[in-house]
Amino acid sequence: MQKSEVRSQESGVRRSRGAGGQAAAELAFVIPLMMIILFGAFQVARVFYLYHTLQKALRGGAGLLTRASNINYCSPDDAALTDARNFIVFGNLQGSGDPLVRGLTPEMIQVLPERTDAESTVVTECLCTEEADSCDIAAGGRSADFVVVNLREGFPVEVPFPYLNLATITLRVSVRMPVTGG
Repeated sequence: MQKSEVRSQESGVRRSRGAGGQAAAELAFVIPLMMIILFGAFQVARVFYLYHTLQKALRGGAGLLTRASNINYCSPDDAALTDARNFIVFGNLQGSGDPLVRGLTPEMIQVLPERTDAESTVVTECLCTEEADSCDIAAGGRSADFVVVNLREGFPVEVPFPYLNLATITLRVSVRMPVTGG
């Protein structure tokens, strides 16, 4: 063998060893980046799942209220309102068991009656007053045309990263349905 062939073979071996070290160094940089991207995708999916679960629960409670009759939206102690809040939070009317979403309580649920103005198509909040046009059926008012069910202050969701809290996102979920009950 000639000296030039030996040198090229030796340098070829050296190049492959150097390439192996370079690949290890690149992998050391890429693995943490891929882990952060994977973790971020997981957290985004978790937030979307929580939002969807809350919206579905509020829609079910609003549907329960819109099909019921003789609900006094002006009385916070009305049995139908209590049942709807329990249904939203626990998935049953009795209010027993674990909440559908950890941290959700019946006190977080707000029910607002709305009415269409007779002279226009504007929807406004139905007031609980002693007037004849109020939503207080105990005082002779008529039932609401729409029901809005939402989370009073929103639902806080923490976005954790190992050993620290990156952020707290407030999910604002609201559902409006027309009243179809009597």
